[in-house]
Amino acid sequence: MEENNNKNSKKEDTQKDFLDDILANALSSTKKHKEANAGLETKKCKSCGAARPEDTNLQYCDFCGNQFY
Repeated sequence: MEENNNKNSKKEDTQKDFLDDILANALSSTKKHKEANAGLETKKCKSCGAARPEDTNLQYCDFCGNQFY
């Protein structure tokens, strides 16, 4: 009976080691993402706060019709 307990214990240890190896590999190979800022610079309408690209020649806000310049 003691032999069965030892065999089961060894089998469980082997399975646990195998699972630990899989999880360690998954964690080490998972890509780490960095926070990045968007590359678009914007200005806001003084009247309604709508954003518009900074490098455009818009004269009027598309949302409220107020002049930008």
